[in-house]
Amino acid sequence: MNLTLDKSTLSVMFENPAFYKDSQDYLCRGGKIRCITEITPENTQKCKELLNLNYELRHLDELKCVMVVNDSEYMAATVFGKGQPMTQIIYSNSDDVVVQGQYLFETLWSNSISALKRIKEIELEIEPIKTQVLENAQEAASNIYKVIMESKYLSVCCTADYMQLISKYYLDINKKMLEKHHEGKSKAIRWITSINDNKDIDVVNAFTRDPLKIRHTSERLPINFVVSDKYIASTTENMIGGNNFFSHLLLSNDPLYVEHFYHIFNKIWKQSVVAEDRIKELTDSEFFKARIISNPQKSLRLIKKYYSLAQKDILIILPSFNGLIRMERSKNLEKLNELASDGILVKILIIQSQGMDYLREIKKNYSHIKFRTTQINFPIYHRITIIDKTTTIILKIKDDTITNTPIALGITTFIDGQTTALSYTGIFETIWNQAEMFESLKKINEKLHSHKRMQQEFLGMIAHELRNPIQPIIGLTEYVKDKIKDKRQIELLDSVINCGQKLNALTENLLDVSHIEDNIFSIDKKKFDLSKSISNIIKIFDNLLRKTGKKIEFRFNYSEKEYFIVADRNRIEQALSNLIHNSIKSISRKPNVEKQGIISIRIKELTTTMTTFTNSSRYGKEKGQIIEISIEDNGQGIDSKIMKDLFKKFKSTDGYGLGLYISRKIIEAHGGNIFADKKKKDGAKFIISLPMLTKELK
Repeated sequence: MNLTLDKSTLSVMFENPAFYKDSQDYLCRGGKIRCITEITPENTQKCKELLNLNYELRHLDELKCVMVVNDSEYMAATVFGKGQPMTQIIYSNSDDVVVQGQYLFETLWSNSISALKRIKEIELEIEPIKTQVLENAQEAASNIYKVIMESKYLSVCCTADYMQLISKYYLDINKKMLEKHHEGKSKAIRWITSINDNKDIDVVNAFTRDPLKIRHTSERLPINFVVSDKYIASTTENMIGGNNFFSHLLLSNDPLYVEHFYHIFNKIWKQSVVAEDRIKELTDSEFFKARIISNPQKSLRLIKKYYSLAQKDILIILPSFNGLIRMERSKNLEKLNELASDGILVKILIIQSQGMDYLREIKKNYSHIKFRTTQINFPIYHRITIIDKTTTIILKIKDDTITNTPIALGITTFIDGQTTALSYTGIFETIWNQAEMFESLKKINEKLHSHKRMQQEFLGMIAHELRNPIQPIIGLTEYVKDKIKDKRQIELLDSVINCGQKLNALTENLLDVSHIEDNIFSIDKKKFDLSKSISNIIKIFDNLLRKTGKKIEFRFNYSEKEYFIVADRNRIEQALSNLIHNSIKSISRKPNVEKQGIISIRIKELTTTMTTFTNSSRYGKEKGQIIEISIEDNGQGIDSKIMKDLFKKFKSTDGYGLGLYISRKIIEAHGGNIFADKKKKDGAKFIISLPMLTKELK
């Protein structure tokens, strides 16, 4: 029995003696009750009593649904008023309504949390993990206030417009944060923004005070967010002018979100510059220096001079391999390799990936330099050099196809300024890391493909090696069996034959898997009546079961109606036989079987709007006709642990896990679909759908 009760209904029903007694009786008879409710500080004790009664209890916030559903009945009611009985009750025993009610309950159940966890949160006053989107300006404002006041530290990343907004609405809060810091109750507030003009400078100056640490980033901020030790709040709204408060806010206390945004903030913080330096750069013309040189020869001499002045690192972006050739011919690579051997980090990034043979030779000759190429062409057309993250050199390429350096080059711009250098460094590092990740993934992918090929070759080899001796073993054993009369010896030989047949079936399955993996799985489609094929399969299994003495009844809704399909008859029968064989094994495994085993097979024609069953429009596509075959048993059922991997190879708690994998591949090769009914509690049920031959082609 499955129940959903809102918090007020829980209290009223629990105080009803009849409800309490009926629940106890039902559970004592071996019944199972799953219940979802909203657990609050007021009803915690009642929930504990339900748990003591062996209820399976879960919590769901703001639950307003009163519902009871079992295998055959569904009931829903209006929510209780305080001290008032239910005014309306909806009852149904319709299969469709019951199934819909079960589906609704399972959906709520999967979104709820353990009652013990919720009770612990209430008793220990632990705030539950919650992620929500606030769409009300007033609610967003109050939650921002909560984030600021309840946090030990704050890291804010936003545009200057948001800073202007905060200066209007949260100036008093910032003062309180500063007071908390001076009292030792909170750490410094870190703030990242973009400072681009006098208006931004005025806003930043209004905030610049200890312990408020402000930095400038040249990166375009896609979102504005604040992260603390407890919360993350973010919005993507544009706040031009900082006049209106934002109306959409993502708020979460999920540790994963908090850690993720904290990592993003720290990454941007490391690449940003102190606000005072940025303001000085914008206001002091002496701080930002740039000069342009039009003579290529003079530019090259000056570039080498800058190389010699480097103390930490030299980063170079080249638009193509021709740029690398020009650097080698102008002796630049030789100079850089010498600096790299002395401890300077030299990294050269080549945008285009042609000319890998040449690069391998270059790497040998200049082994101290780090080289990397990209697999994606970026819109970079000039040579860009960053030295010590303070100097940027942009060398214009007039004609990249020319390898003669002075002829190919144009004007050169030398920029002394940390902000510009950090901007280009960010671009360099992004492309460099992306190229590194691509190379790592490429190597992993090659290893996986190599491993897969070895696995396929091994399976194929083993299957072929086993196949040759199996048939003679079975045949010779049957021959010897026919020549003897000793019952004990006949039983032993029957066991050998049975094992041989199992080994033969495994070998055939391994060959099928090998063919599937190698994309040589053959399908020979012809028109045939599916219902007659199923009848023949049932007769074969009936004869086999009669010999073993197993009592299993087959129920097939065959009524002389023809269901024509165009398919490979042998392969379709192989898939169906695999499913029936699994049902027989499942019934045999079921402990304490009191009733006779039953395997029900149903076949019916459906009309659907789906058109994914076949690539050919000749076979039922335009009419949307499919045949659905269901195979259901009352056996042990499917282990929930392997449900999600049910149709993968070698995934099974019994056998080798190949039958269902092969069956799925066969059905999918015919444009069909196969799946297991996850809601079935007793036994197992598999459903196959196949495209049906249209009436005009029959």
